[in-house]
Amino acid sequence: MNVLAEMRRGVRLPPRISRWCSRLCFAAGPLLSYHLVELLNYNDPWRSFSPVQIGLNLIWYYLIAFLVWLALGRRTLSAGVTACLFTLVGMINRYAIRFRGRTIFPGDLTSVRTALNVVQGYHYDLDSQQINCLIMLGIYLAVLLLLPRAKGRRLPPRRVWVPLAAASLVYILAFFGTGFLGRLGVEPSLWTTRGNGFVLNYTVCLRYSRVEKPRGYDAESLAQLAAQKPSDTAAAKPRPIAAGKKPTNIIVVMNESFSDLSYLDELETNQDYLPFYRSLTENAVKGTAYASVFGGNTANSEYEFLTGHTTAFLPADSVPYQLYVQPGAPSLAAQMNALGYETVAMHPYHASGWNRRAVYRSFGFDRMLFLDDFQELTYMRTYATDRSNYENIIRMYEEKEKEKGQKLFVFNVTMQNHSAYNVDWNGLEQTVWLTGKWAGRFRTVNQYLSLIRESDSALQELIEYFSDAEEPTMILLFGDHQPQVATNFYTELLGGEFEELPAAAAQSRQRVPFLIWANYDIREQEGVELSLNYLSALLIEQAALPQTGYQRFLLALRGQLPVINSVGYLDAEGNFTYEEEELPDSARKALETYRQLAYNAIFDTGNLLKDFFFLRED
Repeated sequence: MNVLAEMRRGVRLPPRISRWCSRLCFAAGPLLSYHLVELLNYNDPWRSFSPVQIGLNLIWYYLIAFLVWLALGRRTLSAGVTACLFTLVGMINRYAIRFRGRTIFPGDLTSVRTALNVVQGYHYDLDSQQINCLIMLGIYLAVLLLLPRAKGRRLPPRRVWVPLAAASLVYILAFFGTGFLGRLGVEPSLWTTRGNGFVLNYTVCLRYSRVEKPRGYDAESLAQLAAQKPSDTAAAKPRPIAAGKKPTNIIVVMNESFSDLSYLDELETNQDYLPFYRSLTENAVKGTAYASVFGGNTANSEYEFLTGHTTAFLPADSVPYQLYVQPGAPSLAAQMNALGYETVAMHPYHASGWNRRAVYRSFGFDRMLFLDDFQELTYMRTYATDRSNYENIIRMYEEKEKEKGQKLFVFNVTMQNHSAYNVDWNGLEQTVWLTGKWAGRFRTVNQYLSLIRESDSALQELIEYFSDAEEPTMILLFGDHQPQVATNFYTELLGGEFEELPAAAAQSRQRVPFLIWANYDIREQEGVELSLNYLSALLIEQAALPQTGYQRFLLALRGQLPVINSVGYLDAEGNFTYEEEELPDSARKALETYRQLAYNAIFDTGNLLKDFFFLRED
C-alpha cells in the first residue's frame, strides 16, 4: 500500500484533469468488459455482430456499471468492480463452453448445485486467451489504482442519475415487456451466443422464458378430445404383442452420454467400441432416439422419457426438473405404481443433482437410491462404473425375488461416462482409439470411446444375467445425449458450425442408441427412429401393459412426426426441418394438439385431464 501511495503522489494531476481521467476510465470500463467477455466467449467482439447487436450488448454493460456506481457511490471503485464481475462471468462462461459445449443460459441459475456436484471432475487450466484477458484486466485495474482515491460515497449529481435511472427503467420495461426485439430481428441463440453476444443473448433468453398459453387453448375442447380416447384401467388386459407374456420386472437404464459417434461419420477405430450392442438382435427392438439436449442437461432427457412431454414447447434451455414439475404430476412412475410395480429410481451420484429427490417424489417413485445407498461401487476416473451400478440392480432383483409375485420397475441413471474426457485415466484402460485420418488428434474422443467400450461390456453382463432369470424381464437402455468431447471434433465431422448446418446434419448430433430387450419372445425390430418423448409409450406397448390415453395419442402422433425435439422435426416422409411452418398441414395440426395437451398436463393443473394422463380407476 505504501508503494501504491508513492505512485499516486508521483502521478499528481490537477483536480479537473483527475476528474476527467476518472470519467474516461469509467466510460471505457463497459467497452473493455464487453471486449473481454466476447473474447472469452470465442467471438470477435467487433466483427461477429451487427451494429444493433453490439449496441444492445453495450447498453446492458453501461446500465449495470451505472447501477454498481449507484450502489457503491464511488466512480473509480465501481469501474473496477464492474470490470472484475464481467470478467469473472466471462471466465465461467468459457469453462461452460469448454466442458459442456454451450454457453450459460438463465436456466443454469437453477442448476448451480448440480454443477458444484461435478466441479471436481474437471481441469481448470488457463488457456492463452484467458491469460491475455486477465492481463488486460490487470492493466485496467492498475490505471484505476493510480487515480486519486475519492473520499467517502459520492453519487453523481441528481440532474445526471435521475434521468439515467428513468431511462434505464424504460429500457428494461421495453426490453422485457414489448416486441421491439422482434422488430429488430433479435431472437434467442439457443446453442451458442455467436448470433447475439453473451449478455444480450442471456437477457433475450430471459425475455423469452415465460410460458404462455398456446394459441386457441381451450380446456373444455381438450376434455372432449380426451374423452374419445380415455386411458385403460389398471386391470385392463391388452393383447400381448408376442408370446403371451408380460414382464414381471422392467429395468430402464438411461446411460450417461451413451452414444455411437459413427452417427456423425464413418469413424475409424482400432476396434469396435459397441460389439455386444450391435450383435444383439434376438428378442430386441433397436434403433435411434433423438434427444433435445447435447453434451449436458441430462435431466431434460429424463423428463421427456418419464412424462412424454417434449421440451421443445418450453423456454429455451430451461430445465423442467427445476421449474415445472408439480407434486402428483403424470409420469411413467405413477403409471407403474397403478399397475402394482414397486418403483425405484437409482442414481449413483449425489441426490442434489437436478432437484431429483423432489422430482422423483413428485412423480411417485416408491424408493430413491443415490450415491450413499449403493453397495460396493467401483470407480472409473471419478464416477461409479456401469458394471458395479448394474450389480446393485441385480442385488435388488435377487432380494425382491424372495417375495414371490412382487413386480419391480427400476429407473436407473448411470454416471460412468460423464464428462470431462480430458482427465486422468484412473481405473480405465485405453482400449479404443481413433485411427486413419483422425489418429492422434482427439484424446478426449479416445477416452470417451474407451468408456463406451466398458459400458458395452457391462451391458453384456447385465443381459446375460437376466437371460437366465426365471421371471419375465424387460430391459430398456438408451443414451441421454451425445458427449461434449471437443467442439472442433463436431464441427469438422459435420462440416461447419452447428447454427449453419442443414436440419438433417444438425439432428445427427442429437442421435443416441436405444435398445428394448426381453428374456422371452418379443417381436424383433431394427432401425426404429423416434424422439425421446415417445420412448416410454413404445416401452409400454412392447410390454403389453395398459396404456394411458396420452400414450395412445403419442403413438399415433409418432406416425406423422417420428421426431420432435428442441432442434426441429422429422416428418413421416423422412424430411428433417427446423421450422414448424414447413410441416404438412395434418402434422402441424397434430403438433398443435400435442402442445395444448402438454400445457394442460404441466401448467393447467386445475383442469388436468386425469382420465387421459393417468390410468383410470377400475
